[in-house]
Amino acid sequence: MQNPELVRMEADTDDARLFDLPERESFLSNELLAGISQDVYAQLEGRIEIVRCDPREVIFREDDPGDSLYLIAEGSVKISKKGRAGQQETLTHLMEGDFFGEMALIDSGRRSARATAVGHAVLGRIDTRSWDLLLRLAPHKVLGNFTRAVTKRLRLNNQHFIEQMMRTERLSLMGATVSSIVHDMNNPIGSILGACEAIQTQNQSALTDKMTRIIRDAVDRMLTMTRELVDFSRGNTQLNLQDIPLDELLQSLEPDFASCAPEVEVQIENQFGGQLQLDRHRFLRVFGNLIRNAREAMKRSPRKELRFSVTQVGAKVRFAISDTGCGIPEDILPRIFEPFVTHGKSNGTGLGLAISKAVVEAHHGSISVSTSADGTTFQIDLPLSWSGVQKAT
Repeated sequence: MQNPELVRMEADTDDARLFDLPERESFLSNELLAGISQDVYAQLEGRIEIVRCDPREVIFREDDPGDSLYLIAEGSVKISKKGRAGQQETLTHLMEGDFFGEMALIDSGRRSARATAVGHAVLGRIDTRSWDLLLRLAPHKVLGNFTRAVTKRLRLNNQHFIEQMMRTERLSLMGATVSSIVHDMNNPIGSILGACEAIQTQNQSALTDKMTRIIRDAVDRMLTMTRELVDFSRGNTQLNLQDIPLDELLQSLEPDFASCAPEVEVQIENQFGGQLQLDRHRFLRVFGNLIRNAREAMKRSPRKELRFSVTQVGAKVRFAISDTGCGIPEDILPRIFEPFVTHGKSNGTGLGLAISKAVVEAHHGSISVSTSADGTTFQIDLPLSWSGVQKAT
């Protein structure tokens, strides 16, 4: 991954044009610098580095050296830490006007968590020397701002810790319950599959083959759903990889597209004619969940259009599922892929998108979302080649 683009904001004639950039003024109103004088800020501004981050770009990782703090001018930043099975667990989302990375700078230690840009972000980087200068010029204001911010975060972290404990307990209980159900289902499922085999042996016809194939596929989907829940509760997604032609995958999604009719107009655009290594049943569940969410989001929209597109972007295949629904509320958006977060569903569990994210990332892909009042788009990027990656899964 490329390093963030660093543009030093020097207070000289050549860089005077940078002074008028929108992010320059937002640094002065940052929580950490609130209330400092223009004279103090004038001595600091030339030492600030602008860091421009792409969506999902890692700003720093856990255990990296802590040599600076960051002011958020535009966008938002996710702070996460390794949790279940080594996966990143979200601790908090920081928005414009906030700051982060200060603790490692103060105690000269290493980063205790990972910081990642959620979307496009513009940050201001302050190194150790600049921090020391700021403390000399405006100690009371800066330390007062710092204390208030840390106190607020401690309160939020306490609440987050309680919620995390409850979520972990719910996941553990869910995993144990589903495991017990799966165990009890083994005999009836065996009976169903045995009956299918007997029917096909006794009645060899095209209709019998079609019906038994539908039954087997339904059983496979049911088993996949239960395995998904068990795997997710344990933080470990086991894949059954196959070479799947994309046309075949889209054909398998026809029942999901058909469920949108007649209210929703469905547009399918496929510009990729190759194949991918996928867990077929798990990805059918991912796409089926996204299509169902899109359909429900458009229930009250006057214009109901669902667009499913597939394109190749460099060494990746990009899937985009767009709707013309109501969009996702701003307060829900940063947590949309977290367990038990749901919106607009009276009977939603809040696990669909969290499991989808786990499945995509198990394929070494990424999933993201963009939304507005005019609709929502979920984007999935998958690598074309799994060379040297399969064993890690």
